[in-house]
Amino acid sequence: MNSVFNALPVQDLGRTGALPTAKPLSHIGSEDSAVHLLTDFSEQRLSVLSSDMSVSEARLWMRLADTSFKVVENQAGDCLGILAIEDVNGEKAMSVAHRQGVPLKDVRVRDIMRPISELPAIHYQDLRAATVGDLVSTFREVHEGYLLVLDDDRHQPSRSYLRGLVCAEELLQRLDLAIDLEHRATKFYEIVHVVKGGF
Repeated sequence: MNSVFNALPVQDLGRTGALPTAKPLSHIGSEDSAVHLLTDFSEQRLSVLSSDMSVSEARLWMRLADTSFKVVENQAGDCLGILAIEDVNGEKAMSVAHRQGVPLKDVRVRDIMRPISELPAIHYQDLRAATVGDLVSTFREVHEGYLLVLDDDRHQPSRSYLRGLVCAEELLQRLDLAIDLEHRATKFYEIVHVVKGGF
C-alpha cells in the first residue's frame, strides 16, 4: 500500500501565555445537539465492574470512583449490563438476597444489574442528528434512566458495539431553564417524572 501521509500544520505558541481549555457545556437547551449528553466510551476510559463482584465491593468501587453508573462485564470483556448507584445503595440487593434465600454478602453484581436486554438502545448516527428535545421525548417514551448508544464496527460492518450511553439524570441536571422558563418547566417536570419513575 503506497499511501501518502501529510504532516498537519503546526502553530507556534511561543508568545501565548495561556490558552483556555475546552470545557463541556454545563447548561444545554432543547435545541442543542443531543451528542453533548453522550458518555462516549471511545473518548473516555470505560468504567467497568466484573459481573462476579459482590455488591458490597461494587458499592465501594462506585463511591471511590464518584460515578453514578458502571458498565458490567463478564470475564471475556463482553458488556452484560449497567449498574447504577441507586441499584447498590437501595433495597434491590436485600430483596434479591431474600428472594434467593442467600446472605447479602453472596449477592453479586450480575444479580442486581440492569441487563442490556432490558435497556433501550439507539444508534450513534441517530443521536448525532438529534436534539436534546428529541432525547427528552425518547426518555419519556421508553421510561428508562439510560439509553445505550450503539455504533457500527468499521472492521465488521454487520456488527455493532456499545459506543456509550446517555443518562436521564445528567439530562435533568444540565437542561437549561433560563430561557422560556414556563415552556421549559413543563419539559423539566416531564424529565423529573421519567427519572423518578412517575410515568
